[in-house]
This record gives sequence, structure tokens and C-alpha cells, in this order.
Amino acid sequence: MHGDARPEPAATEPDGSQALGMLELITAAGKALNRCSYPVPRITKVINEICDAYGYEITTEVFATYVIAVDRNAGQVEVANTGDTYRFDQIADTEDLIHRLRNAELAPEDGVRGLQAIADSAPPNRPLVRIIGYVLMALGFALCFRMSWAASLTAVLIAVPAAAVLLWSNLQGTLAALMPFLLTFVSALGITLWAVHGDIGDPVRLAVIPVLALIPGAALTTAIIEITTADMIAGSTRLIYALMVLMSMAFGLALAIDLVGLSNNDLQDLTPTQAPVWVLWFAAPVFALGNSLYTCTPLRFWGWVVTFAFGTYSLSLGLQKVMLPAFAGGIAIGVALLAAWVVNAYAKGHPSVLVMFLPTFWLLVPGSMGFVAVSGAITEDRQLDSLGNNAALSLMSIAMCMMIASVLAPYVARRRKARAD
Repeated sequence: MHGDARPEPAATEPDGSQALGMLELITAAGKALNRCSYPVPRITKVINEICDAYGYEITTEVFATYVIAVDRNAGQVEVANTGDTYRFDQIADTEDLIHRLRNAELAPEDGVRGLQAIADSAPPNRPLVRIIGYVLMALGFALCFRMSWAASLTAVLIAVPAAAVLLWSNLQGTLAALMPFLLTFVSALGITLWAVHGDIGDPVRLAVIPVLALIPGAALTTAIIEITTADMIAGSTRLIYALMVLMSMAFGLALAIDLVGLSNNDLQDLTPTQAPVWVLWFAAPVFALGNSLYTCTPLRFWGWVVTFAFGTYSLSLGLQKVMLPAFAGGIAIGVALLAAWVVNAYAKGHPSVLVMFLPTFWLLVPGSMGFVAVSGAITEDRQLDSLGNNAALSLMSIAMCMMIASVLAPYVARRRKARAD
């Protein structure tokens, strides 16, 4: 996501060892960018720029979960599985290193070692600090929903074990895939049982607050951009995955409520009457700071993260006065994505688009679709009849606005390059 200036390609043809090193470098770069949640078209573009910078031709095929690099001249092939999504500190470090590779500032073997070091790096924040960040994210969501102080404290307390499970679990395979459903179900079950035997209001929203961070915002964002740029295979794959995670979480919530058998009175939505309006001014900054701690965002990006979260959330609230929340959320998210590209193109240091945008996406999406739609449908009549329409309307609003932003983004970067020239 840095500038496009590159030196002229090397005049000499790489020898055999250089060819093997370049193949490893391109494979490692594609894998790292995939783990950063870069859209496939962007990964392909960056890889081609690296090849041009080093004066070498390598053919790549990038998919949502793996990368294939082919050196046709040497008859060699490298295949790498993508792996887990990177933390924000790893995304920032990867982008810095990729920027140097696009300018051919490193030997290929040094680039490979640097990318591997980033992949193997430990989180810079201690687990306790990241748990505190997760708790602040839950508090930020509670303030967004205007929960009472007692309900907000409950959400914070429940977020602690949820964060601990996410940070210390080394689950693989099927059990790892079930974690969004299991955590949502356990959280909802505990809260709904508390609602039956204790005095607690608005249990549906309260039950999902500690697990809203599990919403696959990166996958949704990347999928929409990929579909916009006609990369149907990668985009469709990511979108189906993200929707399956959302629906599994919705299923866990509905199952817990059904097993406990809450009455309509217990499910009454008390959010508008439980907290003053002024708490909304603190919701976005609290969530953004918590997200920065939990995702290990480099300190130099904190100002941008807070600014984007607060500005976009305020825009969404303002738009909701004149249109449906689904449309307001979509427009606000589209504006935020385009603004992130503008900041990346013009601001000093070229702040990462993903690091700036994803926390805002995670903050707004639950407010305009997903679990608010789920909880609203359940609160109304304990049925999910209206869930499909509400979620589909919100998803289409977000998708179309993000598509428009993605189409406009290259023109912003192009204007910057033209002025620089």
C-alpha cells in the first residue's frame, strides 16, 4: 500500500541460485500478503512489481487459501498454504518490508528471512494487555447499544474468559472452526440463564457483545473488493466462509435462547431507555483503543484508528436520522474505506488501509446488520423470519458502498502519482 516508485529492473539475468531465491521470495511474499487479508488482485499486482524491480519473471496464481508460484524458465514450482490471518503489527511490518522489496532494496534471501521472521514473531503485547483490549472492545459495543451500567459491567466480565479462550487456545481443524459457534452459544446460554433467575435487561444484545469481535470483518471486506474486481473464485470463497461464520454465531445465539425458553418480556429491548445519549460519544474511541491493544496495532497508527472509528460512527449516527440504519451503515463504511485509501496515498508513512479500516468495519457492521438484526428479530417474536430480509438489505448496502469506494480508490492513487511525476 506504499508508493509505486521503483528502480529500473536489473540488467543482468539471474543465475540458478538467484532464480531459486526469487521463486522462494515471491511465494513468501504472496503468502504474507494473503495472511494480511490483501485482495487477490492487489497481491498479484504487488508480486508483479517485485518481479519487475528484480528483473525476473515469475508466474503466480493466488487463491484465498494458498499461493502457486511458477518459474517457467527454470521449470520450478512453489506452493504455499496461507495460514492464519496476521495481527495488525505483522500487517504493518509486512507492508514495510514489501515496500522495500518493490524497490529491490534487499537481496531475495534477506527478503525471505525477513518475511519468515514476521510470520514467527510473538505478539508485542502481553496476554493481559490484549485481554484488557478485548474488554474495552466489549465495553465499546455496550456503549454503542446504550446498555445500562450494570449490563455493561456484565458484558465486560463475560469478555474476560472469552478473550482468554481466544488467546490461549491452540485448537486446530474442526474444533477451531466451531469456536465462533461454541463461544456464542456459551455466552448466550450464561446470560439467558442469568436473565431467567436474576434481574438483567436486554439479554439478547448483552449475550452477543463479548463475541462480536469474532465477526470475520477482514474476510468480508476482502471478499467484497475481490468480487468488485471480478476475482470471483477468491471473492466467493471468502464471502461464503464469512457468511457461514456469521450464521453459525446466529445459530448459537438462537439455540441458547430456545433451550432456556425466555419469555417475550425477558427478551424486551430496553436499550433505548437504559443509558443516556451522551455515552455514544465515548463508544467509538473506547472500542478503537481496545482494538488497538487486542490486535497489537503499532502505536503510530493509534491516532488514525481512533479518528476513523469516531468519524465513521458519528457519520452513521447522523445518517440514521434521515435513512434506515442499514443504508446509513453502508454509506458510512463506504466513505471510511475511500478515506482510508486517500490517507494511505497522501499521509506521511502511508498508513495501512487495513489497519485503519478494519476496526471501523468491526464497530459498524454489528450495528447495521448481523447480530443486531438477529437480536432484533428474536426480541420481536422469538422467530428469525425477518432476519434474512434485514441482514440481506444491510449486507447489500455495505457491499455496494464498498464496491463504489473500491472503484474510486485507484483514481485517487493515480492522481497522486500523476502529481508526483
